[in-house]
Amino acid sequence: MRKRIQWDCLARALTAAAMLVAATGALQAQEYVNAQLPWHKAVLDSQGRLLPWNHPEENLGYDRVLHLGWDFLEHQVPDDPRTGLKIYLINAVFDGKTLQGTNWQHDPAMLFGTMVDSLVAWYPYSGDEQAKAVVGGMLDHQLAHGTTPADWNWPNVPFATNCNNQPEYGGCIQDMPHEFYGGIETDKVGELGIGYVLFYEMTGERKYLEAGIRCAEALAKHVRAGDADHTPWPFRVDGRTGQVLAGEEYGGIVASPLRLFDELLRPGQGDVAGFRQARETAWKWLLDNPLNHNSPAWDKWSGYFEDVPKNTRNLNQAAPTYTAYYLLSRPDPAAVDPQWVDHVGELIDWVRGYLGLGPFFGAWAINEQRTPDELHGHVNGCCSRAGLGSDTSRWAAVNAMYYEKTGDAQAKENAFRSLNYATYFAASDGKISCCGEGFQGQYWFSDGYGDYLRHFVWAMGAVPEWAPKGQNHLLHASSVIREIAYGEHSVEYKTFDHPATEVLRLRFRPAKVSAGDGVLRPRQDLKLEGFTLEPLPGKDCVLRVRHDKTDEIKIEE
Repeated sequence: MRKRIQWDCLARALTAAAMLVAATGALQAQEYVNAQLPWHKAVLDSQGRLLPWNHPEENLGYDRVLHLGWDFLEHQVPDDPRTGLKIYLINAVFDGKTLQGTNWQHDPAMLFGTMVDSLVAWYPYSGDEQAKAVVGGMLDHQLAHGTTPADWNWPNVPFATNCNNQPEYGGCIQDMPHEFYGGIETDKVGELGIGYVLFYEMTGERKYLEAGIRCAEALAKHVRAGDADHTPWPFRVDGRTGQVLAGEEYGGIVASPLRLFDELLRPGQGDVAGFRQARETAWKWLLDNPLNHNSPAWDKWSGYFEDVPKNTRNLNQAAPTYTAYYLLSRPDPAAVDPQWVDHVGELIDWVRGYLGLGPFFGAWAINEQRTPDELHGHVNGCCSRAGLGSDTSRWAAVNAMYYEKTGDAQAKENAFRSLNYATYFAASDGKISCCGEGFQGQYWFSDGYGDYLRHFVWAMGAVPEWAPKGQNHLLHASSVIREIAYGEHSVEYKTFDHPATEVLRLRFRPAKVSAGDGVLRPRQDLKLEGFTLEPLPGKDCVLRVRHDKTDEIKIEE
């Protein structure tokens, strides 16, 4: 996205007179965090460091943003008057006043893939059944109106784009005339492919599993070894012929196909041998090239955004943070990458060093993309001097997950402050800005919702002490949660498969944790089936559960 905006100085900090708020022990600044985020006054702690804008004393900042975002998607997005379709089905951007679509191009595969990730995080946290219907409608429209024909070179895979407010997808691929039909972006095949599979795991509807398998089959068929100038798949191709478009041999997020292959390989779905070989080829390319200090492609994180022309010198933060998330979300990162601690740490640092803004009251903001020489011209690429809420929150979530697995206290601090900063992109009416005021077309469904909301739950799953006080929430699960019910004195849920583990923050200390017809025992760790309890102030606690023989869990006070 991304229109580039001139600005004067990266390091300029706001100076604010502040008053003590006795009820919270926090400072309420008299100015905004920065002029591009004018929706809430900055809330600071007693040491002048940034807190969320909504009741930080009760840990309600992230929770408020989640409820605002999902309520907007469920109840406020209007229909297009011409087609009768929800705006998010036909346009990437909505007007802040009319809520109607405004952009020349839509990014459905990316948006819908990230929306599944956000749903898989949000539903266990909230029990919000309506969210399933919203996301299911997105996937169904893509399957019916945005999938390549079965006799194409890339068959039965999602189109990445469509033209302004058109119900049928496949036009307006970047680098080609708008009327050109048939362009795909190969990383989006993986990104929506994993979304299809996860939605199948949540709903049990096999059409989504079959769609995900077809995505994996196409990726496995076309994988190549790659090198410093060629990713394992070309970035943009003609789905009809397989021809590379506009020389786009390099680019995209390789971690998305890796997630898809892993999710299918785990239960042995589809062409296991072909998927495993393709996964090994793609992972080897990552290790040998952008993760390799000795490669000319070291940190060459180029390509992802649908509306950005070919330029392999234009580097972005999405590819490295997705790669870091891929490693951190594996059950055992060392089994995938023995050097994962160093690799993830370097990715975190590279993103902050290359695209970081601030700090704003101790919080780093993250911008989207730029070429190496743009900073010298006082242009920080895309998109604003406030950074982006989605990119900042993803970087924060990755830091939180890194802290969880390594104990890196600075990563925890970075995660907390940047996640706090990201809350300021959300207004109280549910409209969430990509980049702050001053950016033309600031309301993107991707940057404001799909690729934003998920990160708050990811972070709370890694650091449960940040979840709301005095409430019950399932924060993280190793398997997709299919059903959940929150009672006055109980939580019941059902996972897609087992063995599985979950992390919850509860307002009570459980008297009984049942797994199917059996009762789980308290333990010091989860090397065996059972549960652990970590007391928090008051009656709250963190409950971690491992169940090996059943997918049904009941927790009772």
